[in-house]
Parts: sequence; C-alpha cells; structure tokens
Amino acid sequence: MRVLSLSLLLFALVATPSVFALDATCEMVLKASEARIDQPAWHSITETGGMRMEAIKADGQFYRRTGEKWTKFPVSIDDAERKLLTDIRSGELKMTQCKLVGSDIVDGIPVTVVSSRTESKGTPAGDAKLYIGKLDGLPYRQTGEKFTVVYRYKGVVAPKF
Repeated sequence: MRVLSLSLLLFALVATPSVFALDATCEMVLKASEARIDQPAWHSITETGGMRMEAIKADGQFYRRTGEKWTKFPVSIDDAERKLLTDIRSGELKMTQCKLVGSDIVDGIPVTVVSSRTESKGTPAGDAKLYIGKLDGLPYRQTGEKFTVVYRYKGVVAPKF
C-alpha cells in the first residue's frame, strides 16, 4: 500500500501541469485581453489620479498622448500585454476572485461585467472590473479603485503629427 501511495504521489507531481490553472471566469478576462491584442486597431483612454493618457494601435504602430502632443510609443503594448498574460497563466502574477457581476451597456454595446483581483509580490492587491462585449469578447471598459480605461475599435486611425 505504501508503494502505491508513493507511486501516486510521484505521478501527481510529474503529471501536474506547469501552467497555473485559472477558473473559467478568470480565463474570460485573459481571453478579452487576447482579443484586443488581435485587433488591427484600437484606441484607449486611461484616467487615473487626475491624469489622462491616450494610446492608439494603428498600422502596426503604437502611439500615446499625455497632454496635447501625440508621440510614437517606443515599445509594443501588445508584447507587454502578452508578457502579462504569460505571467498570470504561469502563476507569477496571481489573478483570483473572478466573478460574473452582471450585464451593462458601454457606448451602446452589451457587455458582461467581470470582477477580479490581481496580486504581485511586493505590491498591494488590486481589484478591477472588466466590461467584455457579449458578441465579440472585446474589452470596452476597465475600472478599478483609482483608474478607468475605455477602449474603442471602430474608426481608429494613426494620429497626425
């Protein structure tokens, strides 16, 4: 019996996937981020602490505006988000307490609202709500205690310099 128990323990250790398993509701949040990454163009407006920052992805480039002037963003926002998703799926960054909160409408688009908590070593946990399009799975709004982000996907073009 002891050999069988030891064998089962070893099998469990070897057979356990190295990827951190998320529940289906947390996975909805990650899938929404992946759907945004896959879009050819998007525009986001982030407001936090009295500051406003805009970002645009268009024509394979990234742009940002804090104030009046648009500039090219020196790195790929999509690559940074992919890294974040990888860290969540590996368990390095924890996403927990994912819950379906309800339904809403954002700019005329029916959305499902999902709340979640993220935690990283050395930083306090952060709670947020993501408003995910019911028909396309795209994020349209994200809110937290100290921030709001709004996303749009139609009619987005690169800014003029």
